[in-house]
Amino acid sequence: MALVLVLAGCRPGNLISWGSGWSATAVGSSGDDVTVYVGTRQGEVIALDANKNGRLTSTEQLLWRFSPPEDQGLGGVFGGMAVGERYVYVADKGNSDGEQGRLYALFRDRDRGHSSNLRLDLGEWVKQLEGAIVGAPALSESEDLVFVGSDDGNMYAFATTGDDLGARWQFKTDGQVWSTPAVRDGTVYFGSMDRHVYALSAETGKMLWRYETGGAVVSTPLLLDDLVIVGSFDKMLYGLNAATGQVVWSFEGDDWFWAGAVFDGERIIAGSMEGTVYALDRGGRPAWSTPFKTDSPIVATPAVVEEALERKVLVVAADSGKLHLVGTRTGEGMAVLMDLDSRVKAPLSVDGAAVFVGADDSTVRGINVTRWGAWAWEFSTKK
Repeated sequence: MALVLVLAGCRPGNLISWGSGWSATAVGSSGDDVTVYVGTRQGEVIALDANKNGRLTSTEQLLWRFSPPEDQGLGGVFGGMAVGERYVYVADKGNSDGEQGRLYALFRDRDRGHSSNLRLDLGEWVKQLEGAIVGAPALSESEDLVFVGSDDGNMYAFATTGDDLGARWQFKTDGQVWSTPAVRDGTVYFGSMDRHVYALSAETGKMLWRYETGGAVVSTPLLLDDLVIVGSFDKMLYGLNAATGQVVWSFEGDDWFWAGAVFDGERIIAGSMEGTVYALDRGGRPAWSTPFKTDSPIVATPAVVEEALERKVLVVAADSGKLHLVGTRTGEGMAVLMDLDSRVKAPLSVDGAAVFVGADDSTVRGINVTRWGAWAWEFSTKK
């Protein structure tokens, strides 16, 4: 826990404290219905109807609420959730000391009801880990396994269904694992505070390769073609060969890379803790003549919106709460969509032309980008 406290107290600000989490969101779609799942700062998981219009703050938008008893209350949710066909997987920091995280599988459909207890008849379950959880869980392609990293230094794989829901395997690193794993073609990729990027067999947990960077790695890897693209606290963004872990290219920014990189179909885009947004081509070369600047660190992974304004745009949330609309082709700032006047650290979620943002003021907002930041809706998670 010592390293957690050191990182929490150093520049560029207190980002992780074992408090109430980051109001993390995730999106699930079924036909024309879109649901936003939120790990609230009040210790609940809620499901919201994203199709509702207007500035709603009533239960009209609420589909279901999972609110466990206080002695089993949900700790802070930082990194988001994994949404599968039947279940949404939520990881929390655990108890008040941030020492025992939990991984929940919750039935995602509307008929889950408003039960405050796990619905075992629906296949719901919870697993307790030895350390707190900062990153989000990730599913295997077949959804038979769910992977999650822990502050105890392990990456875990759990079976999602069947008679044995115990840990299929766990892999020990030499530092806390805050990175959300990325999964493709039977391989799990993630970073650790021990400065390494790892590739493991999804089925067995056997290490396939690891690469040592010059700093802690907490960002979610971006998997692009045969590359694993990941940022480090050494201010470098790396393009690693997905099969071997060898460096294909590296790019130096102006500060740590905490947020994960995204891809707009042509450019790799990543934000730094200095508030700078960079765009690179597939070969790791700058794609914009000038990086885009915000007024504060970028902790939240940005969102590429493809169905907006007849071109792809980027929504960037600065830690200060300002939401920027940026053209991905040139990096020009198109607008400040809104200033939330509250910190934004959880990854942004997107569906079509809508972006969903959870903030530290216990609100979740749906923003229609085609309307230049007009409210689609706003929901307070406070009871």
